[in-house]
Amino acid sequence: MDISKSQSYITAENTPDNIEIKTSTRYGGFSTAPYDSLNMGYFTGDEITNVIKNYYYYQNITKTYNIVTLNQVHGNTVLEVNQENAAEIMFSKADGLFTYENNLPIGVITADCLPVMIAGSKCISSLHCGWRSLNAGIIDNAFKLFKKYNDTPIYAYIGAGICEKCYEVRDDLVKQLNPAYKPENTLKETGQGQYLLNMKKLATNALIYNGLNIDNIEITQYSSCCSKGFYSYRLENGTTGRMVTTIQRVIK
Repeated sequence: MDISKSQSYITAENTPDNIEIKTSTRYGGFSTAPYDSLNMGYFTGDEITNVIKNYYYYQNITKTYNIVTLNQVHGNTVLEVNQENAAEIMFSKADGLFTYENNLPIGVITADCLPVMIAGSKCISSLHCGWRSLNAGIIDNAFKLFKKYNDTPIYAYIGAGICEKCYEVRDDLVKQLNPAYKPENTLKETGQGQYLLNMKKLATNALIYNGLNIDNIEITQYSSCCSKGFYSYRLENGTTGRMVTTIQRVIK
């Protein structure tokens, strides 16, 4: 399924009350090729002025202001953020954000890795989940923060990322996958030591491992590599833009 060129963002459809989750597409911004056009990644090589313009445009059309994001490093660190430390946390080297505050949009930047958004009754978390972060337990670490605040995740959203048809990996990577997340049911052997890896299934398994019911996990049908309208690091050989996916609890 593709995105219309008039569509600058998509939303999760089955979120709990007051939870908003949005993902930008690649349409409607100011960046030129190869970042065209709504590039939301500050660390991609794009002209920084274009990225800033893209954020102004995007935040205006989505009414999602003061988005906090990170300088992602494919690790498992999840940082706690609030209104007081948001400026300090912005662009920190980490791959996850967590907050107990309302009306504070937290987000991750992706172009094949999965955005995984988690909501409890009080807290929320946004996670950048490539295979390394997943394997290192970034979802486990987020769940520990919910527990710290006496909260329990009740919903998760797995957004647009590379699909099981496009993500071919070698057997040396397969051997490193965390057995707790049942990688055996996420793999399809293609021969000569190569496998297709279903990252959305792997993230789902990690969420279930941490206690979330599969009925409370929403998985987007969009693929960053197969659905036109998104950025794909693999498809575009590493030189491309990024989407941003945000979660916030909106209390008016």
